[in-house]
Amino acid sequence: MSKQDVVRLEGEKPEPSARLRRRFLAGLLIGGLVGSLLVGGIGAYSYAHNSLGLRFHGGYHRHGTHDAETVGKQAEFATDWILSRVDASEEQRLRVNAIVQDAINDLFPMKEQHGGNRQALRDALVQPTIDREALGEIRRAELQLAEAASDRLVKALADAAEVLTPEQRYKLAELADRFHH
Repeated sequence: MSKQDVVRLEGEKPEPSARLRRRFLAGLLIGGLVGSLLVGGIGAYSYAHNSLGLRFHGGYHRHGTHDAETVGKQAEFATDWILSRVDASEEQRLRVNAIVQDAINDLFPMKEQHGGNRQALRDALVQPTIDREALGEIRRAELQLAEAASDRLVKALADAAEVLTPEQRYKLAELADRFHH
């Protein structure tokens, strides 16, 4: 163990560059946590077909079929739960929930596009002759869809992060650490 490690263990502040790295990593963790909330709540991308994504509900397994309203309610519950852990005010909760709902409304229609891409891929693969050009087009369409979804998620993350104080974002990072390690 180096002397620098001992100093950090004794509670002294790390050098400025280490603090900047830690803040950057905390930001990434916050983004990951809020992104997980949005993606987990939305479920739109992974539920392209009713036969995909078995989820556990009420003591039994059923197919993950959700409409935008149901997903919105689940996301609101999850958002409120997370924000209660960082002592968010009622105004902050309302603003972040509005951001999450807007993101759901924008992302949920991508479910049908993703389903169409999956069906086109399946159809192309069961043909007597494999059309590699068609497969490439499907791949490009799916990549464009993923890029659009990613852009929208990052916008929602940034918007939600701006609503919270730096201290609340740090608490979120600590919460993420507890749940992901």
